Amino acid sequence: MKSPPRLARWILTVANRQQNRTIILGDFEEFYHEIAQESGAVRAYCWYWGQALKSIPRFVQTTVYWRSVMLKNYLKMAVRNLFKQTFFSMVNIAGLAVGICCCLLILLYVQHEMSYDAYHTHANRIYRLALDLKWSGDEHHIAGVAAVTAEAVVNDYPEVEDAVRIYLEDRTRYRLSDGDQTFLESHIAYTDASFFHVFSIPLIAGDPKTALAEPNSLVMSEEMAYKYFGEDDPLGRTLTMDNTTDYKVTGVFKEIPSNTHFHFDFFGSLTSLEDSRAPWWLHNITFRTYLLLHENADPRELEKKLPEMVRKYVAPPLEQSFSKSWEEITQMGMGVRYFLQPLKSIHLHSDLQYELEPNGDIKYVIIFSSIAFFILLIACINFMNLSTARSTRRAREVGVRKAVGSLRWQLIFQFLAEALFLSFLALVLALILTSLALPYFNDLAQRDISLSQLLQGMFPLYLLGFVVAAGVVSGSYPAFFLSSYRPVDVFKGQSAPGAKSRWLRNGLVVFQFFVSTVLIIGTLVVSRQMHFVQNRKLGFEKDQVLVIHDTYVLGAQIESFKQALLQNPRISSATITGFLPVDSDRMMDVNNPEGIYREKGTPMETWPVDFDYVKTMGMEIVAGRDFSRAFSTDSSAIIVNEAAVRQFGWEHPIGKKIGDWRMMDDQRVLVDFPVIGVVKDFHYESLRNYIGPLRFFIGRSPDLLSLRMHAEDISQTINWIREQWAVFVPGEPFDFSFMDDRFDTMYRSEQRFGDIFAVFSVLAVSIGCLGLLGLAAFTAERKIKEIGIRKVLGASVSGIVILLSRTFIKWVLIANVAGWPVAYFIMRRWLQGFAYRTDMTPLTFILSGALTFGIAFLTVSYQAIRAARTNPVQSLKYE
Repeated sequence: MKSPPRLARWILTVANRQQNRTIILGDFEEFYHEIAQESGAVRAYCWYWGQALKSIPRFVQTTVYWRSVMLKNYLKMAVRNLFKQTFFSMVNIAGLAVGICCCLLILLYVQHEMSYDAYHTHANRIYRLALDLKWSGDEHHIAGVAAVTAEAVVNDYPEVEDAVRIYLEDRTRYRLSDGDQTFLESHIAYTDASFFHVFSIPLIAGDPKTALAEPNSLVMSEEMAYKYFGEDDPLGRTLTMDNTTDYKVTGVFKEIPSNTHFHFDFFGSLTSLEDSRAPWWLHNITFRTYLLLHENADPRELEKKLPEMVRKYVAPPLEQSFSKSWEEITQMGMGVRYFLQPLKSIHLHSDLQYELEPNGDIKYVIIFSSIAFFILLIACINFMNLSTARSTRRAREVGVRKAVGSLRWQLIFQFLAEALFLSFLALVLALILTSLALPYFNDLAQRDISLSQLLQGMFPLYLLGFVVAAGVVSGSYPAFFLSSYRPVDVFKGQSAPGAKSRWLRNGLVVFQFFVSTVLIIGTLVVSRQMHFVQNRKLGFEKDQVLVIHDTYVLGAQIESFKQALLQNPRISSATITGFLPVDSDRMMDVNNPEGIYREKGTPMETWPVDFDYVKTMGMEIVAGRDFSRAFSTDSSAIIVNEAAVRQFGWEHPIGKKIGDWRMMDDQRVLVDFPVIGVVKDFHYESLRNYIGPLRFFIGRSPDLLSLRMHAEDISQTINWIREQWAVFVPGEPFDFSFMDDRFDTMYRSEQRFGDIFAVFSVLAVSIGCLGLLGLAAFTAERKIKEIGIRKVLGASVSGIVILLSRTFIKWVLIANVAGWPVAYFIMRRWLQGFAYRTDMTPLTFILSGALTFGIAFLTVSYQAIRAARTNPVQSLKYE
C-alpha cells in the first residue's frame, strides 16, 4: 500500500511541530491505512489531504513562529560575530559603506545630468533648430539661426505647433536701475511671447500669453523682483536699462531649475529689438530657435523637409550675390543644412557655437558612471574577500553545528543572514556619509544636487536590491561551500577550505589594484594636462592685466579716462576693446583674402581694437609692424595672425589685401584692407581648438578697458582706479576682473573633472587598502604560530615583514602591469579632445606604480610589523 502523500504529510508535520503532537501525527497515519483497507486508496488519499488542508492555519502559524525564532537566532549570531571579530567587521563595513557612498554621490550626479530639461511638460516635443554652415572648406556648427527662420518654419510646416526664439546681445552685462539704485546684471535675454507656452516656466504674476507681447516689456525672476522692489508688487513698475531705455515689468516667474540648459534672471520682449525683424537668412545667425511639434508629428520626417527651406529662402539671395546658380555655389564649397536637436539631449550632446551656456558632456557622465561601478565593485570585492577569509576560520564551528544536528539549509541561511546584516549596516553608514559629503560634493561639481533624489522613482528599490545582492554574493562562499563539508573531515583537518579560496582572493586583490592603477594614472594625466594648459606659452601675457568692465558708460569720455589712468606710473599701457584673448566678445565675418580665396570668401575672426592692443596684451609682431598713430592710413589697415597667413598660402603677407563688404550709399561694396603686420599666433580659444585665422582692425568696441600693471601695490592701484572712475562717472558701479582669472574659467570644466577624478581615485585606492589591511591581518592571524616559532629560532622583524608582505606586493605589481595599457588607451582618447596636449611619458606610469606599490607596502607592513613584534610566548599559546 502506498504511503500518505508527501506534501500533505509535510504540512501536517510542520503544523503539529510547535505542540510536539507526534501522537496525533501517528494517529493520522493509522487512520489513513485503515481507510485505505476498508474503502480504498483514493478515499484514504482524499481524507488525508482534507486533514492537511484543515491544518493550514496552524501550519502558517507554526511556520511564522519557527522562522521568527530562526531569524532571531541568526541575528544573535551575527551580532556576536560582529563583536567577536570587531576589527574585521569594522573594516568590512567601512569599506563597503565608503564604496556605496561614492557610488551614491556619482549616481546622484549622473541622475542630475541626465534630467536636464526633462521637467518641461512638452519636453518630448520640443526641438532646437540648429545650423551646419560650410564656407570655403570651413565647417561651422551653430546653435542659432537667423531671426526670420522661426516664422518661416511655423508657416511652411504643419508639424510645427509653435516656435520661440531666445536672443543674447553681444554685450553680456547691463545696468538696470529702478530710479533709486543701479545694479549690474548679466543674465538677461530677449525672447518671444510664446516662451511660456513652449517652456514650463510658470509665471507667479502676470499673464503668460501677453507678458512679452508688447515692446519694452520685461519679466523677471522671483528673486530679482524681491531684490528690486522688496515686498511691493512689481507689476507695472519700470526699470531703466543702461540709462537709455525704460522697460515695464509685466510678469514674475519662478526660479528656473538648475537642471536647465539656460538660466536667466530677466527676459525682455524680443519685439523691442530691431534685429528681431531682420529679413536676412545668413545674417546674425545667433537666434536660438525652439520648435514645439504637434503630438503626432515625426521630427525625422520634418528634418527631411528642411532642405526645401534652404532652396526656397537661402539660395536665391546667394545666387544673386554670387551671380551663380545654387548648384555652382555648392560646388564651390558652400553648404547650408538645418537640423533638429531634441531638447533633453542639448545639455549632454551639444557643443555648438553660440550655445546659451557651456553644456555638460556625455563622455564625463560615462566616465563617472564607470568610476562609480568600479568603486562599488572594489568595495564588494573587499566585502566578499574578507567575508570569505573570515569564514575559513569557522570550519570547526560548522563541523560542531552539523554534528549536533544542524541541517545544511540552516547553515546556509545563517551565513547569508550574517552577510545581509553587515551589508545593511554598511548601507546605513553609507547614507549617513552621503548626507555629510553631499554639500562638499556640490561645491566640487558646481551642482545643486539634493539627497531627496534618492527617494525618486525606483531608486530605493535598486538600492535595497544592491544591498541584498552584496550580502548574498559575499555570503555565498561560506553558505554553500563550508556548509557542504562533513564534520569528520573538518575535525581531521582534511577540508582545508582556506587553500581552496586563496587563488580567488588573490585574483580579486589583483583586480582591485588594477582598477586603482587605472584611476591613479588618469588622475596624473589630467593633472599634467591642466598644468600644461596653465603654463603653455599662449602668445600673450595674461598676468598683471586688469580688465575694467562696462566702460561703454563712459561714452565720449572713455579715451580721456584711459589717458588719465596712464598717468599712474604703476600702469604701463592700456587698450580699449571688448575683444580679448580670453572669454569675451567674438565676431566671425566672411572676408575675401587676395588670391585663391578671393572668389569664395572665408570666415575668420575679425576684432576691432585700438592702437595699443598688441603692446598691452604682450603679443609679438613677427612680420611688418604694429598699428601706429604716426600713419594715418592705419585706420584702414589690418594685422593678421600666422594662422591666416598659412591658410591663405601667402609667402609674403605684407601688402596683401583682404576684402570686406561694407555699406556705402545704401549699397554693399567690397573694400580692400592692406596687411601691415603679422602677429605671432596666440590662443584666443580653449586649447581644445586649433588656432584659426584672425585679423585686427582699428575700430570701436568700448565694452572693456584692459590695463597692464606692475606687480607691486596692486590693491592700492585698484583703489586709485576706483577713485578715478567715480570722478568720471559718479554713481556708476565699478567692476573689474583679472585676465588670468578669466583665462582659468575657460578650463573650469576640465579642472572640475580633474578634481572629481582625483577625489574618487583616492577613495578607490583607500577602499582597496582597507581590504588589503584586512587580508594582511587575517594572514598574520593564521600564521601567528609560525611567526612565534620563527622568532624563537632567531628571525628578525624585517625578515618576518618581508615574509608576510611579499605575496601581496607581487599581486600589486601584476595589477600595475595589467593596468598600464588600459589606462594608456583611455587617457589617450581623453587627450584627443585637446588640439594642444601634453604627452603621456613613461614617468607617469612608473610614478603610478611607485604610488600603488608604496601604499600597498605601507598597508601590509603595518600589520606585518604588529605581528612580528608580538611576544612569541603569546603567539605559541594562541588557541
